Amino acid sequence: MQCPNCKKCETQVIDSRLSDENTVRRRRECSCCRFRFTTFERIEPARAVVIKKDGREEPFAKEKIEDGIRRAAKNTQVTEADVTCIASEVEQEVFQSGEDKITSREIGNLIIQKLKDIDEVAYLRFASVYKEFSDIETFEKEISKLR
Repeated sequence: MQCPNCKKCETQVIDSRLSDENTVRRRRECSCCRFRFTTFERIEPARAVVIKKDGREEPFAKEKIEDGIRRAAKNTQVTEADVTCIASEVEQEVFQSGEDKITSREIGNLIIQKLKDIDEVAYLRFASVYKEFSDIETFEKEISKLR
């Protein structure tokens, strides 16, 4: 850690404590000029990158999952709590996998599995966009799988 006073990199930690949930407050002293200063360290959450169907990469965004589920679940029995719960579970599974990259297809599969258990209409709506249903026969096949 560089001293803000003399710019030397010889500092010692005098005191450390948690200042809030994810932040550590450290009191430091420069070994050269004896200047004392405080630093804060925070834990940065893991980041994941989503690989889209066209090969583009973008940061993982839980909000996008929630929006997609909300659109599929409009006018169904799926509650806002269900939407938040599904998105949180998917986010947790993505980060627990330990991979820093995940395909949008894998995320879609996770969402579909969870929606299927909650509401069949929301499941079909989401699946129709996600699986790119092109005709009525595809819908009929998916409905027959539900039965």
